[in-house]
Amino acid sequence: GRVRVVIESVKPSVDAGRFPVKRIVGDLLVVEADCFADGHDVVACELLHRRDASQPWSTKPMLALGNDRWRADVQLDAIGAWQYTVRAWVDPFQSWHHDFERRIDLEDVRVAALTGATLIAQAAERAKGSPEADALSAWSHELAQAVKADAPIETLKALGQDELRVPLAV
Repeated sequence: GRVRVVIESVKPSVDAGRFPVKRIVGDLLVVEADCFADGHDVVACELLHRRDASQPWSTKPMLALGNDRWRADVQLDAIGAWQYTVRAWVDPFQSWHHDFERRIDLEDVRVAALTGATLIAQAAERAKGSPEADALSAWSHELAQAVKADAPIETLKALGQDELRVPLAV
């Protein structure tokens, strides 16, 4: 089935967004929302904000507070009508990584490692031209080669859980 993300209880809000939230220049606008998906996939979330409709949106990652609650803030540095919204999505790489950490059966780990290698290769393709692209490609290749070489489970788990590399694939 289709995975859907739900965003609700966005705060601050006056009459469900019917009226503007009021602040003064120099205030920190703290935005919170409940963001979750059906199933156990990992959700990523960001705050989009702009000073007025003629400007492009700026984004800021939202911090997970726990229990599906997310938070980000924006420094209001000018007078005028500001706009903000919350965007959330299922993060396939973080979902894979979360599940991969819990796997214990060797064949299960091998299949999951190949899935991870594919996701990392896709991230490398999207990152083409950036400094991270080469590191992602190398990681994907290393993980896939370890599976093909029948590496022990400890090696596969270590390659899949390399904390120095995990943020690269987001």
